[in-house]
Amino acid sequence: MVTKKARIYVVFAVFILVCAIFVLQLVKLQLVDGEDYVMRSMNSVITKTTVKAPRGDILDRYCTPIVQSETVMIVEIDKATVTNLNSEISELIKIFEKTGDLYYDTFPISKTEPYIYDENFLESKSKVSYFREFLSAKKIDTNLTASETLDALIKYYKLTSMEKKDAIKIVAVRYEIEARGSSTYYTFASDISIETATVIKENSEDLPGIYISVEPVRTYSEEYFASHIIGNIGIIYAEEYETLKAEGYSYNDFVGKDGIEKYAESYLRGTNGYRYTARDSTGSVVEVIEDVSAIPGNDVILTISTDMQIVTEQSLEKIVAMLKEQNGEEAATSATAIFMDINTAEILSMASYPTYNLETYNEDFNYYTSSGLKPYVNRAISGLFPPGSTFKTIVSVAAMEEGIITPNTILECEGVYTYYDTYQPSCYYYRQYGLTHGKITVKEALMKSCNCFFFEVGRLLTIENISKYGKLLGFGEKTGIDLYGESKGILASRENREASGELWQYGETLMAAIGQSDNAVTPLQLVNAVATIANGGTRYKPHIIKSVRDRESGELIMETEVEVLEQLDLKSSTVDAVIEGLRLNVVKGGSAYDGFKDFDIVSVGVKTGTAEVSKGLPTALMVGVAPIENPQIAFVVVTENGGTNAAAINAELVKDVLSYYFKSDNYDEISSAGELIQ
Repeated sequence: MVTKKARIYVVFAVFILVCAIFVLQLVKLQLVDGEDYVMRSMNSVITKTTVKAPRGDILDRYCTPIVQSETVMIVEIDKATVTNLNSEISELIKIFEKTGDLYYDTFPISKTEPYIYDENFLESKSKVSYFREFLSAKKIDTNLTASETLDALIKYYKLTSMEKKDAIKIVAVRYEIEARGSSTYYTFASDISIETATVIKENSEDLPGIYISVEPVRTYSEEYFASHIIGNIGIIYAEEYETLKAEGYSYNDFVGKDGIEKYAESYLRGTNGYRYTARDSTGSVVEVIEDVSAIPGNDVILTISTDMQIVTEQSLEKIVAMLKEQNGEEAATSATAIFMDINTAEILSMASYPTYNLETYNEDFNYYTSSGLKPYVNRAISGLFPPGSTFKTIVSVAAMEEGIITPNTILECEGVYTYYDTYQPSCYYYRQYGLTHGKITVKEALMKSCNCFFFEVGRLLTIENISKYGKLLGFGEKTGIDLYGESKGILASRENREASGELWQYGETLMAAIGQSDNAVTPLQLVNAVATIANGGTRYKPHIIKSVRDRESGELIMETEVEVLEQLDLKSSTVDAVIEGLRLNVVKGGSAYDGFKDFDIVSVGVKTGTAEVSKGLPTALMVGVAPIENPQIAFVVVTENGGTNAAAINAELVKDVLSYYFKSDNYDEISSAGELIQ
């Protein structure tokens, strides 16, 4: 039996042993390895860094990747450990200028004389407001000229001893650092070359607090592809952060700025992770203390077909070149085309010209914003154009639905509309050839685009009914497509005119009936209206997002449902008459005959339009459906300043895209693409 005294001896022995172990460990730490640990503590720093989550992929309707994320090297500045910020920024700039890599720079004043503000900056109220706050915080007068503002900032940042051209570059980076908030880490540049990373590493002793890290960036399957649909991403700036921080964003996060990247931001963004690391004096990670992985975002699947989109974009560029060759360089200043599924309002392809390259967005930005080309505008949803004679399809529907005419009603064109004594507009056919269209029905009036027929129909309808059906078919309001930046357009009406303090004149009703007057529509509104007529009166909400799937499991977490916005229940006789009018446009004697006379891939019906504009050549429009017997696809082509003889050239694009779409294999695949993602 163990005695009490024996137990005390055992406990005491264990205590002595533990103390001995501690003493030996202390000797090892302080005497044997002490110098090494001192050096390591002096030459390392524990930091917590955000591990940015890769954004989800953007895919076409077949799940073919359009946009993906890959990891690249970045340069970060740890403001807490930088010894001389101005000096180190200067050294970084020299390195980047030598290697040719780009760094972030959105400073709004030019860096060479004459010192002026960037035009794009001046057009943004939020950017101007932030810049004023930025200056006010430094007690710099916000009413100074650009040159005076530069001088004040150079003085504020204590850069007066440097050459002005070098000082301005540092000022620009200091502005960028402050514009992106108060985070300890500032991303100076992303996607740097190995050469740049090597030079920074070699000079690490002279650049304390400058680190090379990695982060995910966007990569694109094609250059200049679907840029207006996809949109770009960018760093969060101070004016955005106040709103976004409540949603869990941190400084230096990337966020969608436009297009699908912005609209589907909540799906595409992932959840950032974090990492505690020990870095040595060169910025290299010597130990990972804790690592929490980032969670990637979800994949967004679009309704477009990659190949069909490519055909549309290439053909759009082709017809622009053809119109310039035919009508001069002032022709076809911009163009757009949309192809839509009539029964779902899915966008199969949507192109806007001029376009831009998302891969080089930052490098090209200053050039494009100062060039006057405005390539960043998605003219398919934001461009406003007078619809011209394409609007006669809407007036035809209104007149037949209201019982003003029937498909067989005959009206006579006498060349000049003489109902009013003081206002007598004429038909283009009479002005151009001195001839009249004679007695015609609505189908023939659509074929011949007879103004006099629609002057009379418009007068009988009244502007109230014209605007009523225009509204029912979606004009004067946004379609609700899943993209930001859509314009609602203008629908000519008595109310709109009187709201501006003017009276509606009777002659305006005649002009509104042929698509002029106050009417200004987007190409998307036009194609959706034509699709609505062709399917019998169901106006769907256009959409370009098909579904969203979980990146890891592949399961669908959202699928866009077909949404009905308006149900007109058009009479079959109305629909048949309008469709027949569109068909007649491509037969001999029709306005688009020359463009389609040899096209036999699929039957087509179109309505052309030519809209006079205040400056330059008229805008040329074409809307239509195919196949004519059972319409499945609606389309629109708009060439701004295309000229009066653009129909045959616009038809080239329509034929190119329909030829692709209605090849049996493509048609079957596109129609059943939804099954591929179940």
